[in-house]
Amino acid sequence: MQNANEATMRSNTKPGNQVIRLLRKERDNLEKRLEEAERRIEQAPEGSVQVKKHKKGVQFYFRSSPQEKKLKYLPSAERPKAIALIQKMYDKRIISSAEQQINCIERFLNHYDPDALKKVFWTENPERQKLLKAVDVPDELFIDEWLAADFTPKEFYEGSKVHFTSKEEKVRSKSEVLIANSLYRHGIPYRYECPLRLNSRIVYPDFTILRASDRKEFYWEHLGMMDDTEYRNHAFMKIQSYERMGIFPGEKLILTIETYKLPLNQKTINNVIRHYFL
Repeated sequence: MQNANEATMRSNTKPGNQVIRLLRKERDNLEKRLEEAERRIEQAPEGSVQVKKHKKGVQFYFRSSPQEKKLKYLPSAERPKAIALIQKMYDKRIISSAEQQINCIERFLNHYDPDALKKVFWTENPERQKLLKAVDVPDELFIDEWLAADFTPKEFYEGSKVHFTSKEEKVRSKSEVLIANSLYRHGIPYRYECPLRLNSRIVYPDFTILRASDRKEFYWEHLGMMDDTEYRNHAFMKIQSYERMGIFPGEKLILTIETYKLPLNQKTINNVIRHYFL
């Protein structure tokens, strides 16, 4: 079963938690910009400046304090001072705007619960839950329903090699045992050799895997005999069938490959699972 860190990593892929993570990132970015503006203001000269159009460009007029009524013309030699004062006025507006946006994000984060609709279901009596059509199906219930779906797997013919996973499921190779056990150990729901229609062709992905956080299905094909020319050609044809249906390697199609000299290893499996599902 999954440990606490893995459960946390998976929960972070849920859309609601992604919203929270993005807003926190934006809040941190706003706070950084605010601090930068405050530092520039600390180093800026006192006073303010007005910019007036002139036939030859613009002219700058300086005021040392808000109470001073008379403006002082700044010659071109003091242009850097004028620019610094313009930047200071801009930075004050940046600070005000950033503070407003930070407050908005904080108010949202204080009230937003990404699991609010799911919690409504769990507050119902268990007997009532059985009769409900949930609006936002809790992950646990969705997984149970997905795993309970009936399908006819690919047949094991007499004489076929058979290996057993840790949950006594029949698979066709030792590498598939490693993959299945790793998925099971991380609490990731999967189906072994569940039929998938690709136009007029039926294929049997080694593993059809559910990422419960966003309800997406992935197909994991382990190509375990790539030394063999006939097997390799068949594998390429199968991949092309996926691609014609818009299922591409690196997206919804996961491919692992091995040869006699380069067998699949646990590190590769862990990296794949971490990348797609944790």
